[in-house]
Amino acid sequence: MATSSVLSPLTAQVKLAKSFATGTALRPSNGRSSVSVAAPGGLQVVAMKKLLGKVVTNSNDKTVTVEVQRIAPHNKYKKRVKTSKNYIVHDPENKCKIGDVVSLSKCAPVSKRKSFVVLDVRTGQEAEMELSQALEIPFQSAVAA
Repeated sequence: MATSSVLSPLTAQVKLAKSFATGTALRPSNGRSSVSVAAPGGLQVVAMKKLLGKVVTNSNDKTVTVEVQRIAPHNKYKKRVKTSKNYIVHDPENKCKIGDVVSLSKCAPVSKRKSFVVLDVRTGQEAEMELSQALEIPFQSAVAA
């Protein structure tokens, strides 16, 4: 079995298996959404996606629709544009109400369109402020003093 050596952040030599070095161990298997790789020495790397959004609909059982907003530059004009996307999210305890701010995490697919689960539910003005602060981008002046 061929091995390759990689320099770790702690400047120690770590020998990795060929499958890890070529990337075949990084592909998800068995329909799992998160990727976990066991490296030598007991280190485990897990890549997960976490989002913050507002509940729009909760009419179904154990399912809510969450609107997640983000700011991205426009392709042509390079101006910052606010875009939003709706995610179908699994709520196992039916505790989300319309207007709540929730944090989501990627999980194994629960159904055809549900691959996120509710982690945390926040209500009130503080949650609204947290959601608005998550979108703010600090502007810096180009004026030289």
